[in-house]
Order: sequence, then C-alpha cells, then structure tokens
Amino acid sequence: MGFIRFTLSLLRNSNQRKHFFRWLESFKKDNLLTKKQPWMVFDAIDYLNSLPLENKRVFEYGSGGSTLYWLSRNMLPISIEHDPSWFDLVSIHLDTSKVDYRLVQPQKQVAEVIADFSDPLLYLSEDTQFKGYNFKSYASQIDAFPDGYFDVILVDGRARPACIRHSAPKIKVNGLLILDNADRLYYTQKAGVFLRNYKCLSFYGVGPTGYQMWKTDIYVRQQ
Repeated sequence: MGFIRFTLSLLRNSNQRKHFFRWLESFKKDNLLTKKQPWMVFDAIDYLNSLPLENKRVFEYGSGGSTLYWLSRNMLPISIEHDPSWFDLVSIHLDTSKVDYRLVQPQKQVAEVIADFSDPLLYLSEDTQFKGYNFKSYASQIDAFPDGYFDVILVDGRARPACIRHSAPKIKVNGLLILDNADRLYYTQKAGVFLRNYKCLSFYGVGPTGYQMWKTDIYVRQQ
C-alpha cells in the first residue's frame, strides 16, 4: 500500500487515527533515534509508557530507537546487534557507559540444513543475504545470565524463534517478552511452546514509517 492510500486508510480508522501525526513525523531522517522511540506498534509503545520501568533490566535482540528508549526510561539495557554499519551508527547516539552494546554477527553454517525458519533449533534468518549462515551465537548471548534475571526482553532482530527459545526462561515472573512483527506466524509456530507460561497482550495497528499495520505482542510471564 502506498503513502497516500495508507494515509486515507489510517484517517478512516477510528482506533488508529489518533497516531496520525506521530506516524507522519516518523518519516523524518533518523526519527527513531532522535525521538528515542522503539520501532513497534504505537499502542504497544503507549502500553510500555504506562509501566514503571525505571531501573529494570532489559535485554534486546535488535538495537536502535528501542535502545535509546530504554536508556531514556533509566533502565539497564543489554543490546545485541548483527549489522556492523547499524551498530556503528547507533553507537554514536549512545552513552556506552550505560549500555552493554554487543555486535554479534552470524556464523557460517558447517553443514547445509533444510531452511525451516520456524525451527528454533536451526537459528536461521529468512533474509536471503544470510543464506548459509546461522545466528546461534547471537541468540545464545542471553545464556550467560541466570533464569528469571530480566524484567523485559525485546525480540526484534534475527532468528526470532531461536531468540524466543533462549529468552523465555530468563524473564522474571510478571516480566515482559516483547515480540514485534508477531503477525508473522512462523515466529511462534514451533517456538510458541516456550511461551506456555505467559499471557499474551496483542497490539495491532500503525507504527513508525509503516505503510501497513502490523502486530506487536507483549507476553507477560505468569509463573
């Protein structure tokens, strides 16, 4: 859907048109970084804004505006990034004394595997530029921390089914696991079993720079 068509669709949507001006503003250069805003559905951002997150521990797969957002909320972030160019750009905006920011690139596959991107044991990305590579080191960075250690984990990077698998035990009871682009059903097709002790809050709507609506799911650990 193009810009004009989506604009008209958004203005006609009684639940989402309240976000029109922030959506329009999101197209400004480096807006997510300068506004310190996560790249997820606006309603999910507003939900996070309503929570007392100060001094909470957060781990994220995928960096950028979300990293700056956590810092603006006085949280304690650990951020994993796979893209060297993006890592360098985001680093310019960060106070590195307040964030553990790690560049973890994919590894060459030792053996060829059937490309089932939903399989959390394969550590694959659906992006064709990573064909023949896996993200096992990337997804397993969180394994160095004890179970129940983090208050918030954001899964918004590569090999998301694998990241869900590694993340689910690491969240405290009542803590949050945030899965962006949750309308891509293969993310939880096989990894959903690791979220059986979670309650899912789904937010479907408009987000920054998007020409279509998508879904951000926030899973709350129950036990």
